[in-house]
Order: sequence, then structure tokens, then C-alpha cells
Amino acid sequence: MENFAQQWFTAYYLTLGTLLVSYGLYLIAKRYEMAEYLIDRSNHSEPPRMFRSILKYFLLFTLPGLALSFYPFSWVELLFSIWCLIIIFTVGQLLVQWPAVAAQIKGIGDELPKKVRFVGFNFISIGIVVYLLCYLLLTGTE
Repeated sequence: MENFAQQWFTAYYLTLGTLLVSYGLYLIAKRYEMAEYLIDRSNHSEPPRMFRSILKYFLLFTLPGLALSFYPFSWVELLFSIWCLIIIFTVGQLLVQWPAVAAQIKGIGDELPKKVRFVGFNFISIGIVVYLLCYLLLTGTE
């Protein structure tokens, strides 16, 4: 079970880190297009399906990670899984309160591309931290 948990977190860290860094670069490069997309979606009463799908799959990969963090017990993996659940809860709240979020998106106006770029840089930095967690896992240092 220990070997499976290590393989799970290694794959999870590498995949999540790659997705975060690549999507962060995408957001930085296409910040105006993403801002237009968000403004367009803010005119709808439903949150974007893409965000719901990403959140759903993130939850589906976080729950096994939470269970596997106990076999063998690892504070790093447990804290990472709890952090992921907090992110899922926070983003889920934003999607549930979509009309209020849509109004805020409309109110930002010209500042939205800057905020999208800021999110892109955050994705890249979090992706690098996730790669460092993978390095710690592979070297056996915690």
C-alpha cells in the first residue's frame, strides 16, 4: 500500500504541477481572450461548465489522495489534500454564488486582464511548489 500511495502522489503532483504551470502560461498569454470569455459568461445565469468540470475532477482526485495520505501517514500529503479540499470548497462557493460573482466581474471592467494575468502567475508559482512536493516525495525527505 505504501508503494501505491507514493506512486499515486507522484503521478498526482506531476500532473497537477504540469496543468498549473501550462494553464498559468496560457492565462498570461491569452489574458485578454480569457477576460472576454469571463465577461461573456457573466451575462449568463449559470456558471461556466468548464469551471464545474475542473472542480469535479479535482475533487475526484483529491479524495483518494486524502485517504492515501494515511497509508503510510504523511503530514505533507495530508496537508496538501486538506489544502486541495479548501480550494475546492472556496471555488465551489464562488460557483454557487455565481450571480454575485458575475456582477463583480462586470464591475471590474478594464482591470480584468490584469487580474487574469495575476491568476496566471499564481498558477505558475503553485505549480512550482507542487513540483517541489514531488521532489520531496521522491527523495524521501519530509
